[in-house]
Amino acid sequence: QAPWYVYMGGLLNVVIIYAVARSIPQVGVANATTAIVVAQTLTAVLIDHLGLMGVKKSPFAYTDIIGVALMAVAARVLINK
Repeated sequence: QAPWYVYMGGLLNVVIIYAVARSIPQVGVANATTAIVVAQTLTAVLIDHLGLMGVKKSPFAYTDIIGVALMAVAARVLINK
C-alpha cells in the first residue's frame, strides 16, 4: 500500500553506501562526508521546490540558492586543499 517512491530509499541507500565506501580511499573521509552533506542539501532543496514525494511545494528562495552555492564552494576548497 506504500507509494512506489518509498522503496527507492532502500535502493538509494545501497548505492550511496557503495559509492562512499569506494570513494573514501581516494578522496578521504572529510571530503567524502562533505560531498554527502552537499548532495543531501541540494536534493532536499530540489524535492521541496518540485514538491516531490507528496511534500508541499516550496519555491526557491535566494537564501536557498546562496546556501547551496556556498556549501559547494566550501566543498571545492576542502577537496582542493
